[in-house]
Amino acid sequence: MDYRKIQLTGESTYIISLPKKWVERNELDRGDVLAIVDRGDDLVLKVKEEKETESTISIEKKSLELVSRMLITKYIQGFDTVTITSKDYIPLEIKKGLKDISALLIGMEEFGETSNEIVFRMLMREKGNVEDTVLRMHRMSLSSLKELLDNISEGDYNEHVLQSIIQRDNEIDKFYFLVLRQLSSLSSYDAVMWGNVAKKIERLSDHIENIARLVTEGGRIREEHIKEYRKLIEMYSSVSFALKNKSLKKAEEILEVVKDFRIKEKRMADSIKKTEPKTLLAYESLKRIGEYTSDIAEVAINMI
Repeated sequence: MDYRKIQLTGESTYIISLPKKWVERNELDRGDVLAIVDRGDDLVLKVKEEKETESTISIEKKSLELVSRMLITKYIQGFDTVTITSKDYIPLEIKKGLKDISALLIGMEEFGETSNEIVFRMLMREKGNVEDTVLRMHRMSLSSLKELLDNISEGDYNEHVLQSIIQRDNEIDKFYFLVLRQLSSLSSYDAVMWGNVAKKIERLSDHIENIARLVTEGGRIREEHIKEYRKLIEMYSSVSFALKNKSLKKAEEILEVVKDFRIKEKRMADSIKKTEPKTLLAYESLKRIGEYTSDIAEVAINMI
């Protein structure tokens, strides 16, 4: 980390010097124009014309899983164009698999192909604000949680709604990858904390999906327990307020509610017969939703 002292020139103009290495790396000179983005406690400097970055991945002797991971990594690192190449040809199953993976990467689209090459290009030029993206993730997962707890009655459930929840988890994963891409160009403390929140939302959402899947496979939540578990909605909804407003009071309130929830949750889980594995797993995921909500409230406190 580098530090610069603010200086005053004239009567009302504040100036600060730029690190020489950063200026040289971006090929800047006297008279060039920089864009300044105001992000509350942070000011982000951008060169007026952002240079496109490119990367090439050779698939020689690599599995689809490995190449897919490499494509995701290049996306997260902030590359604008990623070219997949092969000396001979790219098998059709690998091309199809990579196109499926690119569907999880917001803004990254297929941009042409040949028998031995496929190009993916980032068509969304503005990376956006990481805080806005994380809060959008939260809204989507909160919606899934509400729908889940409205549709897991012991006697009946709406399979169409549960399948919709399962599919929505893919959308939440998309925004998580976008958050990681946005973080690749940021280094502030708050940015790191928002990344931490995004990871916990992604994990929490996995448990929402898991419960929906378990219920469709025979897992059941007792009717008398659903009312108690619905308190998760209010707890999880409240963390958004604590994060946006950096509210210590609200974050501490959430932690207290979670403490009480843990006690009641353990009693409910202990009452389930050990011969109901899918039900036990569903109860465990409900418990984890409460734990991740508590974790996010802890992060909110750390951001104050």
